[in-house]
Amino acid sequence: MEYVKAEFFYRKPLKKGEPKPQFGLTEPDPDRPDHKSYLRNVKNARDIDSSLAKEGFKLIKHKTTVQDFYDERTVSSVYYDEMRELVKKETNADEVYIVSHITRNELQAQQGKMLGAHRLVHNDFTPNFNETVKPLIEESKTDPSKISVYNLWRRFDKDSLDAPFAVCDSSTVSENELIPTDLFNYLDGESGFTVEIYQSSFNDNHQWYYYPKMQKDEVLMFKTFDSVEKPFLPTLHSAFDDTSVSGNASPRESIEVRAICLFK
Repeated sequence: MEYVKAEFFYRKPLKKGEPKPQFGLTEPDPDRPDHKSYLRNVKNARDIDSSLAKEGFKLIKHKTTVQDFYDERTVSSVYYDEMRELVKKETNADEVYIVSHITRNELQAQQGKMLGAHRLVHNDFTPNFNETVKPLIEESKTDPSKISVYNLWRRFDKDSLDAPFAVCDSSTVSENELIPTDLFNYLDGESGFTVEIYQSSFNDNHQWYYYPKMQKDEVLMFKTFDSVEKPFLPTLHSAFDDTSVSGNASPRESIEVRAICLFK
C-alpha cells in the first residue's frame, strides 16, 4: 500500500497530579513543550474501502454550488443546506443541524489574518458533548435515542498538495491514550464558549490515512462524537506536512463544517 512518512505531534502523557490541559486562555507556545513528535506512515486511503461505522471516515463525491468559501453569507445560507442534505443521505438521521464552519488559509495564517492547518493530534469532542448539546435538544423538542456529530472537510486550493489532512482509523484507538482537554473559544476576551476535546498521547497501534490530491468536489466526512458508543473511540485527526511536496505548491485552503445528527 502506498504511503508517505510524516511528523505527528502527540500530547505527552499527563504526569501524576498534572492539571487538566487547557487551550485558548493564553497564546500557544510555538515550541509545543507539552507535545512530542513521532514519525508515522500515512497510508493512501484511496486504496481502502473505509466506512463511517468501522474506520470512522469516508470520502464522498459532492459537487457544491458555492464559488467563494470566504463569503460567510453564502456559506451559511447555501453550503449549510448542501451539507445538511448530504449528511442526511449518508446517516439517515431524523434531524441534522449544521452549527458552525471554519475556513482555513495557510498563507493568511502566516500573516496572522486567518486560521491555518491544525498540526496537533486531537478530536473535536468527548462524551461530555452530551451536556454541551442539551440546549439544542431542548429547542428541538425531541428525545433522541442517539446523537452523533460529523466533520465534513473540503479543500479548494489549486494544487491540493500543501498541508494534507490525516485521519486515524478509529478502530486502532483506545481509551488509554485519550486526554480530555478544555478548549476555550473566547471571541473578544469575554464572550464565547468552552468545549471539552480530546488530545491524544502516542499509541503505536494508530493507523493513519489521507486522501492525496483531494479535489473541490470531494468531501472527507468523519465521526467526532457518538452518544451510544461505549466507549466512544473518536476519529483522531491532524494536518501534516508532506516533505515530498515542492515548496512551490499553492498554500492550502479548506473549509470544514460540523453536523449534529439526531436519531429518534
